[in-house]
Amino acid sequence: MVRVAMHLAAETRSFGRAAVVMTYVLGHGLSAKSIERLTHQVGAELGEQRTSPSEAIQTKEVIVLEVAVVSCDGGRIHTREPGHGPGVHGGKWRETKNASFERMKAPQACAADPCPALPETFREVGHVAKIAEKAAFKVACPAEERPPYEGPKRLLRTGVSSLAKSREFGPQMQHEAQRRRFFEAQKSVFIGDGLPWNWSIWRAYFPSFTPILDFIHAVQYLYAAAQAWEPNDTRRWSRYLALAEAVWQGRTADVIEQLDAELTTRGAAVEPEPSADDPPEDDQPADGPHQPLIDAARYLRNNLARMDYPRYRREGLPITSSPMESLIKQVNQRVKGTEMFWNEPAGAEAILQIRAASLCEDNRLDDYLCQRPGCPFTRRHPTLATAA
Repeated sequence: MVRVAMHLAAETRSFGRAAVVMTYVLGHGLSAKSIERLTHQVGAELGEQRTSPSEAIQTKEVIVLEVAVVSCDGGRIHTREPGHGPGVHGGKWRETKNASFERMKAPQACAADPCPALPETFREVGHVAKIAEKAAFKVACPAEERPPYEGPKRLLRTGVSSLAKSREFGPQMQHEAQRRRFFEAQKSVFIGDGLPWNWSIWRAYFPSFTPILDFIHAVQYLYAAAQAWEPNDTRRWSRYLALAEAVWQGRTADVIEQLDAELTTRGAAVEPEPSADDPPEDDQPADGPHQPLIDAARYLRNNLARMDYPRYRREGLPITSSPMESLIKQVNQRVKGTEMFWNEPAGAEAILQIRAASLCEDNRLDDYLCQRPGCPFTRRHPTLATAA
């Protein structure tokens, strides 16, 4: 009953729907409140496992990985203050921390770049505008066959999700990587965007991993810069293609020089070179016609050491964090909605732990529930729920 209840709590949109489905499928079931109570208990137990040196469930992976890929990003969840009766009290958005851990099989390494030309997926104006979250330039894109980059193939993915701050989430990520034997992999990669906490975690817990800036986030800045650079859509699109091709081919320093030169011509301030200790920054509010150019120059300069894309492709490494974005969307399908407010912190943390465990491809949630100690006749005392 508990196993069924937890899988339904992870997959359906509410505890009420979980109770209805459980009754229809099994012919009997639990109330929505009972399912919610169990979710809080099991979620807290899974959270304890994230940092506990002693675990009831060990990893199933017993081989040395070819490629281990770690990526992380932030999400959002609506929370409320508990203990105030029905309704939403103190409702606010909280940032969630999410991380993906992928075991991959790499293509054979080669001496030459296997994909030197910008792939067609980054040359289609509608698709690129969607990535940049901006209006598409009104231009015609002639059909052009360009082979995609065939990066490593995913074999197994697990994930973690939490309300924890980055200083607490970093150890959780390290613990999961150790559990998956990622530090023994032949090649190990850490992919992220420009958020400072991503690279703080990399420096503190994954310094031996190859750091890679997600190419898709670079595309967002290049598209916005091209829009502010040129006076019409035809020239904007041509400018974007030239900038994106240069970054794809590893000529990011040349792009930074072009941006700095254009800013100097306009009489705008050029961002100073960051020191080695400066954390990379991410999106800043744009105010003024030159701001997208300043943002792009700053972003590329801060992440230059993580943008050697030709080398990454030669070594058969991934260069985008698309799987990470997919994981966040899958988490959000359960925890995010206009009608959803989770008690902070216990309720929100519990559902994040349950949902992340259900999305792990190693059958983690079911394995834990099969081994979870309990009594079929006596309800667990709330204060002892996480001690078992």
